[in-house]
Amino acid sequence: MKKILIPIDFSSHTDMTLTYALEMAKVEGAEILLFHTCFDQIVMTDTSFPDTLDMSTIYNEELMKEISRQAEKNLTELCEKVKRQIAHQHLEQVSITSVGVIGEIEHELKLICKEYQPDFVVMGTRGKGNNLNVWGKVSTYVIDHANVPVFTIPRISSFRGFRNIMFATDLGDGNVHAIRKISDIFKAFDHFIHVVHFLIPTKKKDEKDRMDALKKSFHKEESLGVMSFDLIKMKEVNQAMLDQFIQDRNIDIIAFQPHKRGLLYMIFTRKITKKNLFATNIPLLAIPADK
Repeated sequence: MKKILIPIDFSSHTDMTLTYALEMAKVEGAEILLFHTCFDQIVMTDTSFPDTLDMSTIYNEELMKEISRQAEKNLTELCEKVKRQIAHQHLEQVSITSVGVIGEIEHELKLICKEYQPDFVVMGTRGKGNNLNVWGKVSTYVIDHANVPVFTIPRISSFRGFRNIMFATDLGDGNVHAIRKISDIFKAFDHFIHVVHFLIPTKKKDEKDRMDALKKSFHKEESLGVMSFDLIKMKEVNQAMLDQFIQDRNIDIIAFQPHKRGLLYMIFTRKITKKNLFATNIPLLAIPADK
């Protein structure tokens, strides 16, 4: 049984994030953990006398207690709502629990991943109030530090499915592992993997040879018509070309390896996150490097 961790902040598209998680869970069965962190942004007064408290400290403590109580209430209600969905769909093989903590978001996510050891993390790309600056940084942090696949869901109106998966390859050594991992994740679904490399002006001249070598590793899949390989020439990182490829192939998911260096990292993570990655409005699947 798979273990799926879902960090949530009760944003408006939490329901869509849960939809994707349930669709993945229902096939083979899974236990789902809803995880919420109350981020304490209130500055607590540090008194020099441990047996005395000033009014601002008391006020801050009471406010945090109220924030924590409300978060716990919201988390319980959300968990019960999902349980009703599970029961309605007769998904006896799926279970759900929830955990709420107070602390710094990235730190607490790191701790829960270490403790819970999920097989997947599924989360939204935008936070409460459509806040990309805060929650987008959190999802990027999780992608950069998680040792498991991270599925990030944008603010979309309907479930897209898992049919057409685009894997953006940097033609590196870890790509064979990544493609096999993607095939394993979606093996229960009718899916097609589009392996694509974007060619930009570079001193390297061996991209075609490396793509041919990658294709050889999946000759069987290509011959069965469940996988394709494309080299796309582009003069620069171009949103229009990326959007056109997604449209032409009816891409439902963009998968990638979050390398901290190289072209892939520039195209699909921090460098142009706001302008390109999130602008595609396509669910993203980050596949960690093979350890």
